[in-house]
Amino acid sequence: MLLLLPALSVEVHAETFSAADLTNAAQQWLQQQTTPGQTQIRVHPLDARTKERECDVALQFSLVNSKIQTQNSIKILCSGTNGWQLYLSARASQLVDVVVAKRQLSPGLVLSADMVQLESRDQLFSRGATISNPDLVDGARIKRALNPGQILTLKDLCLVCKGDMVTIEGNSGSLMVATSGKALSDGSLGDNIEVQNLNSGRKIQANVTAVKKVEINL
Repeated sequence: MLLLLPALSVEVHAETFSAADLTNAAQQWLQQQTTPGQTQIRVHPLDARTKERECDVALQFSLVNSKIQTQNSIKILCSGTNGWQLYLSARASQLVDVVVAKRQLSPGLVLSADMVQLESRDQLFSRGATISNPDLVDGARIKRALNPGQILTLKDLCLVCKGDMVTIEGNSGSLMVATSGKALSDGSLGDNIEVQNLNSGRKIQANVTAVKKVEINL
């Protein structure tokens, strides 16, 4: 005996997306493609007057470029019934940790740890030799005025200033010796400056390695 079964009817419910929904979905998707804490994502919102879109399948997201760049175009695709697609633009900023001023800093001021703080900033605007370790600037002298929130660079500081009493470390690779000296010029991290050995009176070139500290190769 042949049994006749009634045809099964499956009703598919389409989901409705507003301009804000699509913008937020694109933002979340692009954020998931980046390393947490290292990239800041901003998707430019769709015009609020954009008409609502319906889709009866899951939305698909993709980048027009092969990889994330500073400026990006995100494609949103609905491949279901009455499918559609649209594009949103987005900016991706690579973040780096930099030392910034917590308050107004005047030329000649000797820094202390409570005058600066570490913040994440857009790498694009972190020009110059920035500093990522607040301990490095403790005791350094400011060379120009800095406003609150302004990024410190090595050019803004002298870790060793002319006339400072410094420690001269002699490094032979296997042996390290130290003596006292006097700085004859200003220098920041990595600079070669002239110093005078107070024991011998001899003037030598040395590399600035820290606040009031220089190094020479033996």
